[in-house]
Order: sequence, then structure tokens, then C-alpha cells
Amino acid sequence: MHNPLAPKAIMVPMTADRPARLALRASGQMAREHGSRLILAYVSSEPGHMEQIGFKLESLDQIRDRMEGELGAIIQEELGDLPHEAVARVDDLGDGVVALAQEHGVDLIVLETRPRSLLQRVFVPSVSAKVVHHAPCAVLVLPAASI
Repeated sequence: MHNPLAPKAIMVPMTADRPARLALRASGQMAREHGSRLILAYVSSEPGHMEQIGFKLESLDQIRDRMEGELGAIIQEELGDLPHEAVARVDDLGDGVVALAQEHGVDLIVLETRPRSLLQRVFVPSVSAKVVHHAPCAVLVLPAASI
């Protein structure tokens, strides 16, 4: 019998500096158990003004392919042969995750948070807090893996 509460689509936001190993592992396990679609979301916050000063920005396909390549070993280690989709967007990190979740009909976002200093908490907006407050679906926030 199918569990009506089981997510049909699970998304894990990923960046090169935050490979989200624990989120990958947890979402992979849920996807296997429930037959859910697994979507890895790559959000790049490249500033749009870079083109104006002579730099060519990557296309979304190039961003996705580059990130899949850079994180390929981690993805393979955490997910094994579990199939996944990869999507990309150029946007603010929090806004981009929320937009991709809306665009792809995501039921659950699994992300990691990391320890932040008092100054960071005061002056730098939290991506996970933004996602929790604006996501169109359930959000599971895990503490950063100590791997």
C-alpha cells in the first residue's frame, strides 16, 4: 500500500562549498524507501553585472554539468546507483531553492545547516531559514555533517 504522506519528489540543494553529504544520504534513503524522485538543485549566485565587464557567464546547463562533475564522487559515494535529476538556477541561494522547488513540484526539501558565528547570524541571512519560511513544501533541516 502506498503511503500518502511519502514525498513523491525530494530536492537537495547543493553547492561546491557545501556538498550536503548528510542531506544526500538521508534523501537517498527516503527516495529508495518510498520510490520518490530525487532532484539535486544547484543554485549559483553569480552576479549579473559580470557580463557587462567582459566575463561570460555559464549557462544553466554548464552550471549543472560543472557541479555534477565537481561533486560527482560525493554524489556517487552517498547515493550509489540511485537515479537522480539535476537542475540549476542563477539566483540568490534561498530564493533559487524555493523557485526550483515550485517549478519541479517538490514535496520535500532536505538541506543542511552549518554552525554560524554570532556576527554571521546578525549580518548574513540564513539560507535555511529563508527556505523554511518560503518553501511551497515541507523542509527537513539537518545539522551539517561532520565528515
